[in-house]
Amino acid sequence: MAALNSEQEQAKLQTQLEVENLKTQLNQVETKLTKLLDVFLNDALSIEEYAAKKQSLLSEKVSLNEKISDFEQKGLSWLEPAREFVLSLNQAAKLVETENKKEMTTFLKNIGSNHILQNRQLIFSPKIPYDLVAERSEANQRNLTFPYWCPGRESNSHEVVLNGF
Repeated sequence: MAALNSEQEQAKLQTQLEVENLKTQLNQVETKLTKLLDVFLNDALSIEEYAAKKQSLLSEKVSLNEKISDFEQKGLSWLEPAREFVLSLNQAAKLVETENKKEMTTFLKNIGSNHILQNRQLIFSPKIPYDLVAERSEANQRNLTFPYWCPGRESNSHEVVLNGF
């Protein structure tokens, strides 16, 4: 949890820096638009040149405004689901220690589907973040050595042809 809090603080700082940078760029674009209008009003540009450059600057301005909005609204949106996931894993560990069957049943219903009781074992399909934990747990239960090694050439071999060698 401490790592997640640290990550949140770093993400906040990074988001603030990025928004400040985008706002600086936005101010520069607005300054260019003002200067462009002044040049046009002094008859230094034709209407076609003015319109083309203005359109380019306005597109850039809209793009920067959209990026600023995205950062301000969605900048830390991934942290809350991550926090909830870590808390639920802590809850699972506590449930295993307490052996409260009723709460375990409720928890398992929340994290998975297709619950089947087969040969006195519960089988179910975990939902998306929990499937990674389940796969890792299954891998830890097996011996991860490789008893059958293939002698000879590698399975991903290819001939390398070198010019002059």
